[in-house]
Amino acid sequence: MKKIVVIGAGISGLSAAIYAKRSGFDVTICEQHNIPGGMCTSWKRKGYLFEGAVHWLTGSNSKTNFYQVWKETGALGENVKILLSDPFYAVENNGQVIYLYRDIDKTAAQFSGLSPNDKKLLHRLVKDVKAFSCFQMPVYDIKGVKSQNPKRISTGAMLKMMPAITRIGRLKKISCKQYARQFEHPGLRRLFNIVPEEFSAIALIATLATFNTGDGGYPEGGSLAMAERMAKTFTDLGGKLLLKTKVKKINIENGITTGVTLENGTLAADAVIVTQETIAAVNQLFDTPPDDEWITNLCANTKPVACTFIGVGIKAAIPHMPIPAWELNEPITYAGKTITEISFYNYSDYNGYAPEGCTVITSALISDTYDFWKKAKEDGLYDKEKQNLANQISRVICKKYPQAEGKIEAIDIATPLTYERYTGAYHGSWMTVAGTTDKMKAYPGFVKNITGLYFAGHRMVSPGGLPVALTSGRRAAQMVCRQFGVVFK
Repeated sequence: MKKIVVIGAGISGLSAAIYAKRSGFDVTICEQHNIPGGMCTSWKRKGYLFEGAVHWLTGSNSKTNFYQVWKETGALGENVKILLSDPFYAVENNGQVIYLYRDIDKTAAQFSGLSPNDKKLLHRLVKDVKAFSCFQMPVYDIKGVKSQNPKRISTGAMLKMMPAITRIGRLKKISCKQYARQFEHPGLRRLFNIVPEEFSAIALIATLATFNTGDGGYPEGGSLAMAERMAKTFTDLGGKLLLKTKVKKINIENGITTGVTLENGTLAADAVIVTQETIAAVNQLFDTPPDDEWITNLCANTKPVACTFIGVGIKAAIPHMPIPAWELNEPITYAGKTITEISFYNYSDYNGYAPEGCTVITSALISDTYDFWKKAKEDGLYDKEKQNLANQISRVICKKYPQAEGKIEAIDIATPLTYERYTGAYHGSWMTVAGTTDKMKAYPGFVKNITGLYFAGHRMVSPGGLPVALTSGRRAAQMVCRQFGVVFK
């Protein structure tokens, strides 16, 4: 039986390992952390559970292409409840709350009543969202693999996607920020901040389309529970999951992958699937980094999306309806940035997130502040800067919600350095910026002059995210099957 080593137990690593094991290989996962999940994780502080990754999940609807893959890997299934909060998001504008509903017609009707001058733009918005509602990223088999249940892109599926494809050129030319600024009403402009502003408008329309189709739900239990279900699927198949096991080097002899070197020994392998974040892996795991053109381009052109994550546990009740994003009278300053508006996710109705009568809220300040935090660490100011941000967040929350005054029991700040420490990711980054000048890139994931070496993970298709991690793991397992002439199951 051929031996496969998978580096990393994130979503891509678990996906690759499950499919490789089902296809008949002897599979071992090496994970440096003491839990599976990688970037897809959550953690507890003082009795509060902070959701650090999933806020909504593409493929949570059983009618989508991705759902079947989530189900095959054990992440989702009939026994996993999907929560569809609606309205999903809200902003406060001059004392009025404006909601983003999952139904785009309901959202547009509310917007039209607020801002008649924006009706023409809203009409186009609805048409764009409905066009993208027919668009599904296909799940298919790679060329040359023998598959037990072949998956191909049908002509019918392509025809359904044509209305969206014809709009890509127009939407690709403007950023989310530029798209939002077309609207006259300031509240509407702010409502579209659910996607990083430097991304192209495609990201915004695709997100709204996901909601409009009844997809984009939240799996009960969140990130860590989902990763643990996948890990159990793998170990129940007989796979070996080695936690607290860091790979120091991938061993290559005469252009053939032979295994990996660990901190306390080696593991022989006939193939290695690298699912540690690609840039970090290329720079850390090789005596001589692979020089394929795609790897060079990926490392040179990736613009990381990173965040400073904030989790707050409050010994008071804050209603579950979405906390409207609000403008701050006193801006928050951190890491050389100025924040004039803030929003929080509210988990008060979710079981297991907070003690009875208490509330968990979280926020992610999206910006690549890695260099700031790294310097603060080097200068001995890291904890001080984190505490400064925590104090500002506490003041903002208590001013907005007086019932939180003196009741904040836990506040946890995870910086890009935190994500780097636990996952090894470049700049602690979990996605790639897909801006107006950036072409959507899909990288091959194999190295021409090295046999048995494969890559998977969120960098394989920009902008990344959990669906890319999931399907790139599946694809890597198929490449292993193709190499050894094994039927993919």
